[in-house]
Amino acid sequence: MNRKHRGIWGRNSPPQPFKKLLLGRKGSAYYELIIKTLVVITLMATVMSFLSIFTAYLNLNHMCRRVVRVVELEGQVSNNAYDVFYRLKEQTGLSPDMTIENVEYCDGSQKIQLRDTFTVTMTDSYAFTLFKPSFTPPVQINIPMKVSITGMSEKYWKLSE
Repeated sequence: MNRKHRGIWGRNSPPQPFKKLLLGRKGSAYYELIIKTLVVITLMATVMSFLSIFTAYLNLNHMCRRVVRVVELEGQVSNNAYDVFYRLKEQTGLSPDMTIENVEYCDGSQKIQLRDTFTVTMTDSYAFTLFKPSFTPPVQINIPMKVSITGMSEKYWKLSE
């Protein structure tokens, strides 16, 4: 019978070459570096995926500002304001809903008198994809976005009385 003592694990202890591999510290810094690098790359990929949400919000904000500026300069909600809206909608790939609120029209038309204020509100939702399995539809979270910008008419309308 073999009575040779093989360490703390008794009969189940690994042979000598494997024991040196398991208990040795040589090269452990490389493993730590590899793990830290994987963690940093994962965090960077996560941050990069969140940037698309902010880009969509900035595009929505830009669209709203442009429409407000057109209405301010023309002093009315005209076809030019809707043309700018639809053109920017096509360029950005967003599909927001636009409403014009808190406005007093003069003379029964779409005209806004000098220094009267109005608010353009655009709402949209961004579908943030968490992951895309190959056998099912992607798992997404819809993030609602809303931009409201108040403008003031810069055009004086001479009203006929």
